[in-house]
Amino acid sequence: MTDDIEGLVTSISMNQVLVAILEEHGKLVVPTLRFLDTNVSNKELVIDYDEEGPSFTFSLRDIDGLKSDSN
Repeated sequence: MTDDIEGLVTSISMNQVLVAILEEHGKLVVPTLRFLDTNVSNKELVIDYDEEGPSFTFSLRDIDGLKSDSN
């Protein structure tokens, strides 16, 4: 990843992520209980860049480094 892309990734705000996702996929419904889930604090957002796309991939992972089930 180039320095320019790394800088872009680190400067992306949560608002930009949410707006981009909603523009791409439209309306999303999230159950209220998802916000009350105590396991949410164990997860972090991962942003990967694909130069061939070019595109970004957003995913979640457990803070301990194991892949999280984001469904």
